[in-house]
Parts: sequence; structure tokens; C-alpha cells
Amino acid sequence: MTSDDSEAIHPAGEHETLPEVPVALVSCADYDPSHVYDALRRGIELIGGLERWISPGTKVLVKPNLLQGLSPERAVCTHPAVMGGVIRLLNEHGCEVTLADSPGGGIRYTAKNLMKQYQEAGYAVLAEDPGCTLNLDTGFRPLIFEGGKVCREFPVITPCFSSDHIVVVSKAKAHILTLMTGATKNLFGLIPGLEKPLIHSRFQTAERFGDMIIDLNLAVRPSLQVADAILAMEGDGPTSGHPRHLGVLLVSPSPLALDIILCRLMSIDPLDVPYLSCAIQRGLCSADGKEITLLGDPPEEYTAHAFKKPRTYRGSRRTIQTSPLFRMVHTLGKVYGVRPTADSSRCTGCGKCAAICPARAITMDRRHARIHTGECIRCFCCHEMCTEGAISLKRSVPGSILHLVLRWF
Repeated sequence: MTSDDSEAIHPAGEHETLPEVPVALVSCADYDPSHVYDALRRGIELIGGLERWISPGTKVLVKPNLLQGLSPERAVCTHPAVMGGVIRLLNEHGCEVTLADSPGGGIRYTAKNLMKQYQEAGYAVLAEDPGCTLNLDTGFRPLIFEGGKVCREFPVITPCFSSDHIVVVSKAKAHILTLMTGATKNLFGLIPGLEKPLIHSRFQTAERFGDMIIDLNLAVRPSLQVADAILAMEGDGPTSGHPRHLGVLLVSPSPLALDIILCRLMSIDPLDVPYLSCAIQRGLCSADGKEITLLGDPPEEYTAHAFKKPRTYRGSRRTIQTSPLFRMVHTLGKVYGVRPTADSSRCTGCGKCAAICPARAITMDRRHARIHTGECIRCFCCHEMCTEGAISLKRSVPGSILHLVLRWF
């Protein structure tokens, strides 16, 4: 379950420099399977070839972003063409591949639900090839990590323990809780179903949640990272945003290095991303990516300069720190901050939001969701899991007034 190469995530000592780590950025304009395969092969060759990171003939878990089974055009899940390209390359390397993930916490982690998510995301067809198996084992075990800063034990799905390597195939998206999600946060999917809300309840602030994500990556240590940024998501990701064409694939052994480059493409300051900020403070990477050897195509040609951020974003980290008015806003966060609001006209009564809420702040009233704002911890899991767009993020009337005032500062 770990990489043999130390370049994936390696902390620098007080007087050490970070080791160099490669990131390949390769152009791929569309999801034609042959185009995706060629781009992936080129990207992997640029960082030293598959044999550098994956031992031939081994068991490999391929982990997509399967938040929930939605059509590829919505840019919520890793595109099946990218998954297919990665699996084909691993099969050619003699590897036995298992595709595995645990969908979002509002979906019960059962074999029936897993198969449904695979089918709706377009992954079921991948299992028609004998080189790939879809995981339907819904067991999980504790993964002990004594070196964790904030978390030393994780409930992790069982296929992780029977795999020699883990290859993470993520999706580039904006995110209402962490600003962006790519390679590093994608590993949270190894936490099974309804265990996710329990983790959210333990690590309620963005900083503590970020440190937990870093601990999880250090514990699991995937061998290889691939990011699907052909069609990214901007706005209120990871589910309710809008597709944005970037036209690239990224390949690296390091989730942090890959996400630093994704930040450049999405016009995001890495210091504004909680888990990257935590990693930078821990000496695992640098904000300017000086340790990264960027290979392949020039990023300037694929940078989205007006990439829309989620509405939960309140400005750059520096602005918040230096403005007294913004510091006051932090103190009055319950007034200013957006909160989830249920729209009964769009709610279908599926109950996903109530099932995922770690604070038990949502109840179903006459088959419609009712959010008890006094109990809400603003993890936004309900918004993340609502496929009908029935849960929006809004400020209260006093918060809206304060927001208008802040726009003048």
C-alpha cells in the first residue's frame, strides 16, 4: 500500500531542501479514448516510466473520484475514459487491477449501491475487460499511523490492504470546503460511507480537516497520481459547480506537487487551500513549488485566469489576515458565513442530506429536508451530496448586509 520511492511525500528537515519531484502536464483536448491513452502514456514516460513507480505483475488499486454516480458530462467524477486509459497501461505492465472507492457519505456503503454508482459514472463497462475488477467488498479495517499529527487511526476500505500499489486518479474541481480538490483530498474516498461524517465531526475546522487529509496521505502513500483536468469544475464544487474545459492531464508521484500545479491552472493560491497550507507549514512542500520539476507542455497555455471560485471563498488569506474588518468577520462567522438552506420545491425527499449530516442537524419533515441552523457545523456535506440542487448556500439577512459592507473594504 506504499510507494518504494521517497519522492511522493517527504518532509524536509529544518536545514534541508525539499527533494525534487516531477509533475508531467500533457495536453489532451477531449475524452476520445485513444487521445487519452496516448497523453497518459506520454505523461508517465516523462516522469520516468511506469516501471519507476509500479512494480510489474503486482496488484494495483485504482482509486477514482467517485463522489456519486453522475454522468461524465457533469464533471463530478473522474471520466471513465481516463480510468480506462490508466487501467490499460497498468494491464500492459502486467498488473492485476481493482477499481475501488467509497462514494460520498450520504450513500450507504453496500455492494448494491456501489454497483449502481459504478454504472452511473460509466465505470461498469471497464470491468468487461478481464484486466479490471470492480470492488464490491464493503468491509473496512483500521489503518494505524503512529506518525499522524492529528489522526493516528483511519477506517479504510479493505481493498487497500490487499494491494501492492495504489494509483489515485482524481478530478480537478473547486470545493466549497477546501477551495479546491484534486489529488490529495481524493484519498478521503478511502474512508467508507457513513464513517465520513464521523471524521467531519472530529475535524470541523478547515485547518484540522486539512491536517487530517495530510495524515491520511502519509499513512497510505499512494504510488502514483493522475489528475483528470480535461474538463474541470469551477464554482460550487464538488457537485453543484459548472464544467470548465482546461484540456490537460497531469501525472506525478506526489499528490502535493500535482495539486500545486493544479492551483496554477485554476488561478488559486496554494496558501488558500487548507490542506496545502497545512502541508507547507509541515515542510512537505513549498507554496511556490520550487522543488517541482514541471515536464511536458507549458502551463501558461492551459491556465484559467478567471476560474470561478466557490461562493464560500471570502478572499485571499493575506487579505483576511491584514484587514481588521475581516478579522471581525471571523469572530462573527456565524452571522457572516453562508449556511445550507433547503428548497422544498426541489427536494425529492431522498434523505441523503440527513444521512450524511455529522451534526444530525437535518431532519425529514413530510418528505422534505429541514435544516436546524443552530446545530449546523457548516461542513457542507449536505450540499455536496444533493444531486437535485435542493440545498443552496446562503447568508442570513445580517450576514448579507455585512457582506455588502465588506465589498467596500
